Amino acid sequence: MRHIREVLRLHHSVGTSQRAIARNLGLAQGTVNKYLNRTRRAGLTWPLPPELDDDVRLENLLFPPPSDLPSDELPQPDWALVHRELRRRNVTLMLL
Repeated sequence: MRHIREVLRLHHSVGTSQRAIARNLGLAQGTVNKYLNRTRRAGLTWPLPPELDDDVRLENLLFPPPSDLPSDELPQPDWALVHRELRRRNVTLMLL
């Protein structure tokens, strides 16, 4: 996570390709791409605003804590109905 600022500097100031940035910093190319996409979605430009001088603030902006992300959980089944159906003859969980 500490490479975010360097990735942004190399990409925007120097004009280095994503592949070269990944090779120079020892990161995966997908990681470099992820950092650049997240900064683009956050609307950040280089140089970064002064309020983002702290690496922790930058990371929290680009990678919000899991509680802030939308939940993609599957809806829970109606367990009462499942139990009622399982009491029937020849009904298994595979059938439900």
